[in-house]
Amino acid sequence: MARERSFTRAAAKLNVSQSAISEQVGLLESEIGFALFGRGSRGIEVTDRGRNFLGDAERVISEVLSLSETAQRLRGAPSDTLTLGMGSGMAQIFVPRLFRSLADKQSDIRLQIATAPTKNIFDDLHEERIDAGIAIESDPDRVPAGIVAERLTQAEMALIVHPGHKLARAKKPVAIAALASEPIVMSELTVGYGYFVLSLFADQGIRPNILAVADNIETIKVIVQSGAGIAIVPRACAGNEAALGAIKILRLQPAAAVGLSLFRRRQPLSRKKENFLVAVKDALREAK
Repeated sequence: MARERSFTRAAAKLNVSQSAISEQVGLLESEIGFALFGRGSRGIEVTDRGRNFLGDAERVISEVLSLSETAQRLRGAPSDTLTLGMGSGMAQIFVPRLFRSLADKQSDIRLQIATAPTKNIFDDLHEERIDAGIAIESDPDRVPAGIVAERLTQAEMALIVHPGHKLARAKKPVAIAALASEPIVMSELTVGYGYFVLSLFADQGIRPNILAVADNIETIKVIVQSGAGIAIVPRACAGNEAALGAIKILRLQPAAAVGLSLFRRRQPLSRKKENFLVAVKDALREAK
């Protein structure tokens, strides 16, 4: 309820009726003697007392999960897994530093990495299919309720073109305004890199000539390598292809950079997962 801000959405997520959710909340409020939720301008909102109560409840749940993990360890059950969603193209930025940093840390937590577009990462977090996710910073209105972000680093955005493209010979940064007629390959347009690139054009009062929309940067780079179009992506994501001569990387004018953040649900994970997530964040924050 606290995350969904709606009895209807909470009921749908739990696959129960709305009346059952309402009844259980009513019984709990009767037992504790105060209201947990009230109706506000944006739907159901947590009361001040409810916020304190739910905060303590989340800590209790975390402790119970920790006890469950202790029991698993004592009976020799397999180690737990922290599932980390990672936006398209971020492996080149984060993975090398992440595994160098974690290599000398003893942990019985297994790290599982799932690559997905930004919107999918937000949805997977909301539906509790992943524990945390790395994506570019987004308008709070485009992030599901109950998900918080912590900035890790910034990434310079750059123009990538086929080596034979006329822009490949440019000696100076390429103006965004000069790209208005160029066929450009974009990623998802409502959030993530695509939304950021659209804003770069909008700031210049122009609309991009969109050739195609792909849901991952690897596909975008392949299209650029074919000579069909250009793209704007994080510079670090294209370094390998540029070193091989498959594409050309050019600076933009004005220069642009995106913030990359770790997103997670507000409620705590188990103590063991929280400790491991801290180590992961430390490694990612140092990534360059």
